[in-house]
Amino acid sequence: MTVMSGAIIAPALPGISRHFPDQPQVLIQLILTIPALMITLFSPLMGYLADRFGRKKLLLMMLGIYGFAGVAGFFIDRVDLLLSSRALMGIAVAGILSISTTLVGDYFESAERARFLGLQSSCMALGGVIFINLGGILSDWSWRGPFLLYLTGVLLLPYAWAILQEPKSSGSVNAGVIDAPVKVDYGRTGLAYLIAMISMAMFYMFPAQLPFLLSQQGQISGMAIGIALSMAALTASIVAFCYGYYKPFLSVMTIYVLGFFLAATGFLIVGFTQSYAMAIVGAAISGLGLGAFMPNTTTWLMRITPQRVRGRVFGGFTSTFFFGQFISPVVVAPAVIWLDSLRNVFTGMAVACGLLAIALIILGKTALQADSKL
Repeated sequence: MTVMSGAIIAPALPGISRHFPDQPQVLIQLILTIPALMITLFSPLMGYLADRFGRKKLLLMMLGIYGFAGVAGFFIDRVDLLLSSRALMGIAVAGILSISTTLVGDYFESAERARFLGLQSSCMALGGVIFINLGGILSDWSWRGPFLLYLTGVLLLPYAWAILQEPKSSGSVNAGVIDAPVKVDYGRTGLAYLIAMISMAMFYMFPAQLPFLLSQQGQISGMAIGIALSMAALTASIVAFCYGYYKPFLSVMTIYVLGFFLAATGFLIVGFTQSYAMAIVGAAISGLGLGAFMPNTTTWLMRITPQRVRGRVFGGFTSTFFFGQFISPVVVAPAVIWLDSLRNVFTGMAVACGLLAIALIILGKTALQADSKL
């Protein structure tokens, strides 16, 4: 419901573009990514409110807004109103992801937390596999069809109300100590934020750009596009699910380095191939690389963040994470002009991944030696 809040409608982008032929392609892509801008703007506020007043009530409210604002796209026939409903849904996602990730830190400790973070990230990616393909099938019926999938927010509301518990250490009961001094490692936290933003911008090149790249190769169905897009999400979900099992043997920095090298390989394949099948292979390999970034970053942040400011820190994490999603098509648009084709942009992204991996190797041997042992 969070990471895939945008990608659900990715297979419908060509259909939306045909329905609004007078609108520029970048504006159509913003329908996909405008929720990410709202998440960027509102996640810190949501984290603060969760720390100050408690998690559960705010989360339930955001679930309801998510469902109703998301499904509104099924009925709207104007781009400005469609963007507005997507923006409101983005505010809801800001609350859902910030609070749910914070709750993981509240409910679990140490190794159990690492395993659950991997499971959480896996479910996020696996949701992409399911919902992108459902979105592809529904987009063959109508570009409006995928918007119906956002009703999941309303359907989950009673279950969340019955199951979730407010952590004893959060909420207004701690109002008297919330303002006490607390130490936050801003340097490492900022680096974790930056890596989250970059990895999300890279991962979102698949739902935002791959449909258009595949369409350049000929007429292709929404279902075929959905299958291609879901491969990155599928492999990402597998890697995230297994995070708790391989993390004890690999450091935070090592996982980042391996992830960037795998992502580079996948981007390179997509950039060079003219084949639909090989594009799927490339997307799958990139998913293997980027799939570990979400649990790896959240694990790192939870180890270096005091519990009392965890909501705010993860509000900032959610903000930067989804800012990467928002800027992905914005950055690619001029890059296509500069590099002459979308295919060359994927190749250029492979080079960028390789450079980032080398930079982290250097940092791991210098400023971040301690994190190379975490």
